Amino acid sequence: MRHVITGATGLIGKRLIEHWLDQKHDITIVGRTKKRIEKQFGHSVRAVTWDTLSSDDLKSAAVVVNLAGASVGDKRWSDAYKKEIISSRVESTKKLVSLLMELKENSPRLLNASAIGIYGLQTQSAEGLPPALDEDKPIDWGHPKDFLSLVGQEWEKAAEPAINQGIKVVFMRFGVVLAKDGGALPKLVRPFQFFVGGPIGTGNQAFSWVAIDDVIRAIDFLANKPDASGPYNIVAPKCVRERELAQTIAKVMGRPNVVRMPVFILERMLGKEMTRELLLEGQHVYPRRLLDVGFTFTYSDIESALYHLK
Repeated sequence: MRHVITGATGLIGKRLIEHWLDQKHDITIVGRTKKRIEKQFGHSVRAVTWDTLSSDDLKSAAVVVNLAGASVGDKRWSDAYKKEIISSRVESTKKLVSLLMELKENSPRLLNASAIGIYGLQTQSAEGLPPALDEDKPIDWGHPKDFLSLVGQEWEKAAEPAINQGIKVVFMRFGVVLAKDGGALPKLVRPFQFFVGGPIGTGNQAFSWVAIDDVIRAIDFLANKPDASGPYNIVAPKCVRERELAQTIAKVMGRPNVVRMPVFILERMLGKEMTRELLLEGQHVYPRRLLDVGFTFTYSDIESALYHLK
């Protein structure tokens, strides 16, 4: 079976390629340069650049998986970088959609990355988690509540022409992906390594997470489900508050959980907007559609996930 993937050198992409190569799939990777793709994966994959990509490269694929997009957490959100975050997602999606539309009824399905930020931030409470948001939560299209909801809306709207033409599109709305070799987890763990870990801000904010292993399994599950379309929340079913996350990290690492990270330091490093949306606020998201179609999470609670990723 042949799969086409973009964003293959990112955290999720690298693991997905390894998984599919183990399954003996024929893989085409789309990226900026063939040299970078071949340096990462050798000649076990076929490399195609965005500049030379054509509908012929897509027509015999079972699915096209689009994971392309600049990281939201690696750089401070300057105005220029915020534009790059959006454009890198929107333009890659538009490019794929236009080529898939050329194939009409012969088009493979598109599994397009998205994120739970599309739902907007929820008000936190000292009493517990806010109400859970599943895929039936209405999106106020055209009126995003914050930057990450704007990113999500623009990202998903870019695929609308394909949907209108009858092409099946799956929106993979990822939560915070936890992996020991990249993403958010190493940054969250680092203060605890130096015995200065603790909650961030109030600790009441919802933290919707998912282990990288379950991300790969969920993508593979949806890739092998030909009737799947629309949004799927790819998050573990047991959301936690940030204070519970900190307590669990401390327990797993055998470190104290006593030093609350001062907000002003985070704001000085990242800026107020980025600090608020990535660290001080959040949303309680539930993977109802995945569970309804029979997907099971290997790591459904934060403690088992962190012990696995230790």
